[in-house]
Amino acid sequence: MLDTSKEFLACFKAGKQAARQGDHEQAHRLFRQAIEIDPYHEQVWLWLASVVKDDADRRVCFENVLEINPSNPMARRQLMLLEEQASVAALAPEPPRARNRRWRWPLRLFATLLGIAAGVGGAIALGLI
Repeated sequence: MLDTSKEFLACFKAGKQAARQGDHEQAHRLFRQAIEIDPYHEQVWLWLASVVKDDADRRVCFENVLEINPSNPMARRQLMLLEEQASVAALAPEPPRARNRRWRWPLRLFATLLGIAAGVGGAIALGLI
């Protein structure tokens, strides 16, 4: 058990150092090793959440923290933020598709020509031309 604790601490400390230096891939690998040794250490899950690449993985990390410690305020707050971001993203309008842009200029040209034609037609009807 003592060797396991030393190995866990070595992985955890090295992972934190790698995360602080911006080496997220190395930190991710070290935190995963630490989790294999002790999956019930909430701080490792919090640190892992800081280096994973997507929100789904972050969510899993924070949910694991709350499984270990249901009153962890950071995990609760981060899960709420992830939920808010997901809600905002779901309500945001989709960006215009590139396919639609292809038709934008002919439609503008058509609308301009139609406006000119209507103007000319109106001028003829009023006897201005």
